[in-house]
Amino acid sequence: MRAIDLAVDRTGLLAAQASNLDLMRAAVQRSRTCTAVQPYAGLLTPQRLAEAPLMTRDQLAAWGSQPAAPNRITTGDVRLVLRSSGSSGRVRTLLHDRAFNERVEALGARGLCLDGLGPNPFVVNALTPGDLFGGFGFAEAVLARRGAAVLPTGTTLPPEHLAELITDLDVAAIVALPALLHRLRAAMPAELARLRCVYFLGDRMDGAFAAELRAGGTAVRSFAYSTTETGPIGYQCAHLDGGDHHLHEDLVIAEVVDEDGRRLPDGVPGALAVTVLTETGAALVRYLVGDRVTLLAHGCPCGSPARVLRLGGRDDTSANIDGTLVTRDMFDNALAAHGVTGSSAYQVGVSVEEGLFRLALAGTAVAALPADAALAALRSHPTLRKVAESPRFRGLTVDPSGSLPRTTARGKVPFFAIGGDHDGQS
Repeated sequence: MRAIDLAVDRTGLLAAQASNLDLMRAAVQRSRTCTAVQPYAGLLTPQRLAEAPLMTRDQLAAWGSQPAAPNRITTGDVRLVLRSSGSSGRVRTLLHDRAFNERVEALGARGLCLDGLGPNPFVVNALTPGDLFGGFGFAEAVLARRGAAVLPTGTTLPPEHLAELITDLDVAAIVALPALLHRLRAAMPAELARLRCVYFLGDRMDGAFAAELRAGGTAVRSFAYSTTETGPIGYQCAHLDGGDHHLHEDLVIAEVVDEDGRRLPDGVPGALAVTVLTETGAALVRYLVGDRVTLLAHGCPCGSPARVLRLGGRDDTSANIDGTLVTRDMFDNALAAHGVTGSSAYQVGVSVEEGLFRLALAGTAVAALPADAALAALRSHPTLRKVAESPRFRGLTVDPSGSLPRTTARGKVPFFAIGGDHDGQS
């Protein structure tokens, strides 16, 4: 695969994308293991890609449990093993080979905006390490590639020690989940205000909170728009904020589609389907990552020819809770022993205050379920355990009335009802 300088014109960018798609099609056709995509490999062209079937998260979850999954282009040279943080009731194991791991780090570094931080800046990596989830290592590698002096504090360093570190070393920036940034602002407001930039990853930044940080002179930027399975999809330049990201279009094709997989025009929100152009690893073709997005019709003041994608919410069966992507399937599976099924009527509420969050179950299917039994069930699930054992988790309640407390403006009851001081989306 050939990554290019994104300063080229639009014609050059699309030519690189088409060339990389050709390489992917050839790799799929000669692969001995990519049997899921080979039947429609001929559709992997710029003109016919929209005819290819969508690839779902349930499919990827099933394939993720197989050593030689039927969508893998290659099976050797594995260098990184990750666990997906969501997408279905089954936890997926993802294998990054050497080439794909190199690509993930390189694209992350290419898209990282360090404007205003100066040479060799000290940057705190305050993401969660371990659990075979890749955010912490991704940030370490990207920052090192860009010449930053990385301070790998993780999430366990006491705020008073972090405050001392920021002051002593004149730390320029921090990479963290928005929930942790809320906690740090409450615990060490002066030191957080010293930072020239805060990067967020794994969750949305609440607009009001971001505005408060900017009012104090601190830039607020997305570290990358990335998923465990796809690697980096987009990035923010100094002119973009909120959920707006340029696309890595030479190596990623992003489509906004309706429920039937048909492409939607610019400016119309829909589901994001991503094709990752690669000759190795998993062949992700029109993969539904679970985000609602809009492709903007206008360009960016920076002059880049790369399109701008605006993130909306998650789809209505998944949510980001404290940086972990969770789905309805996970809750159904965890609560199955208590009679809950995929057709059961219940809702999961998430309330957030100053970076701390609570869960609430409501609905007829869970009305008689004791809260301690529900919590034990969540802790028995390999991904929901990550939420229930978070240091920012402040408990679970069950609504005894059995009501469904929150509806959308159209009167629909979403499975996840997110409230509090940020929207909980990823």
